[in-house]
This record gives sequence, structure tokens and C-alpha cells, in this order.
Amino acid sequence: MIQGNDLDKELLTVCNRTVFDLSGSSAEEIVLFNKNNEITINKVWIQYIEATSADAGVTISIGSPADDDAYFSATSEVSKDAYYTKEYTVGDLTLKLVPKNTPIIIKNAGSKSGTGTAVVSIAYTVNN
Repeated sequence: MIQGNDLDKELLTVCNRTVFDLSGSSAEEIVLFNKNNEITINKVWIQYIEATSADAGVTISIGSPADDDAYFSATSEVSKDAYYTKEYTVGDLTLKLVPKNTPIIIKNAGSKSGTGTAVVSIAYTVNN
């Protein structure tokens, strides 16, 4: 049973996502600007909504304006079927606490030789 502060935390766990064409140009997107509170990143998912080719993957990172991969960095998967999902948990993150007034930026290095489109999702909790 969820009670008191646990209920508040449960209600404040949210998810933001962005879509990248891995073979396109490099790209970045600000997915969150936590103005008033610190947040804790709980999980990251990369779902491949288009099958990926066998050639080398590209770097996908989550960071801040000061550090591109402050929170997470991974190479995209190769030879995966459409809708394959890779989940990364707290142990896979470089850092999980994001200070207030820090934009979170997801970046895709782009220029993958073959095909692949990925949805990058971040689950986080707003700290009181």
C-alpha cells in the first residue's frame, strides 16, 4: 500500500521521450528543464521502431549543456528487429541526480551507415 510521501513520489514519476533517425544527421533535443526541483533518473529505454542494420551503431547520450554524456551513454544496437527494446537501469547510468535549473539533453551522433530509428525514453522522479 502506498502512503504519505510514497504516494507523492509515485505520482511524480514521469517519462519523457524523443525519436531519432540513427542514419540521419546528428541531432539533439532538450527533453526536460527541471526549473524548481532536482530530479532522479530511474531508467532509460531505447526502443528500435525500425529494424537496425548490421553496420556499426552510433552513440546515444543523455547529458546537460555542460557535459553531453553526464548521465548516460550507449552505442545503438545492431541487427535488431523492429520494436526490440533495451532497458538500462540505475546501475547503467553515469549519474542519476540532476540538479535543478539543469536542462536534460538527449543526443544522437547520427551518420549510421545503415538503417535504424530509435525512441529514447527517460523515466525520472521529481524530488521534493
